[in-house]
Amino acid sequence: MKPHLAARPVGDASELFERKCIQVTDLTGDPSYRGLWRADRAGPDPVAGGPTEHGFASPMGYWLSSPVLPTANPANGPVITFATVGEDLGASTAHLGRPLVGGSRRPLQTVRVKSPNSGEGDVTITVGPGGASVTATTAAWKTLAEPVLLALCQYRRFAAIDAEIARLTALAHGDLDHSNMPGVATLRNRRRLVQSARDVRALLLDLPHFEGPLTDSFPYCSTERSAQIFESLAEKLRLEPWSELIDERAEAIEDAYEALSEKLFEYKNFAWEAALETLIIVILVAELGMTIYEMLTP
Repeated sequence: MKPHLAARPVGDASELFERKCIQVTDLTGDPSYRGLWRADRAGPDPVAGGPTEHGFASPMGYWLSSPVLPTANPANGPVITFATVGEDLGASTAHLGRPLVGGSRRPLQTVRVKSPNSGEGDVTITVGPGGASVTATTAAWKTLAEPVLLALCQYRRFAAIDAEIARLTALAHGDLDHSNMPGVATLRNRRRLVQSARDVRALLLDLPHFEGPLTDSFPYCSTERSAQIFESLAEKLRLEPWSELIDERAEAIEDAYEALSEKLFEYKNFAWEAALETLIIVILVAELGMTIYEMLTP
């Protein structure tokens, strides 16, 4: 079932702390939700004719909400849990380090972010590909919610991109023969090959947006202070080196599928030309046969 999402966030992101657990739902697979996470693009209203699920859209392509609807389950994405300082989380955080299918492994990281307002305390974050847990005072969370959520969602987006690149890399390895020596099998698989090439292009189109906060965080934050806190947190989580590795891997699959697309186009043209030439020869032979038949017929 497709969730009905509010066109705009309801309330303030700092309210998420009171929910204790929130679901992180990926919106990038549905073009109708693009207007939610890409504020620079006008998208259709995704809630026409339906109720709304209260939540908050992250510019990293996620919807953050309480996991109370039938569509909100672990299969749709990880969860972020919250606890106040001194509160028992009640569960191990080992599952947070579980990598996505095909994604690279990354160790759990625990970082602290100090509130710029004296007396509010710190926000402690434990994050991995499987999700995150946050411990903070209510006051510190209200101050730091925006940059912390942006960093956590960017971490999750990089984990998802990592897994997608791994999938496309595996396909590229399997399609090497089509790139080097295209043949009839290449034409038979052209729909799958074209779809894989399209998936690569779709990834590359959105990649600059998802990596954008590491270059200039201001368009993604509402205040200068939030932008500065995000930059500090991104450095602690080593998001910049991860982004560079993603760029290198993405460039490799881009080159592979560009070569494959060129070979497919060339072989398709060759096949059409060969078929046309064969048809012309068949017609000429048929005409020659008819001429000989008429000459030999009394």
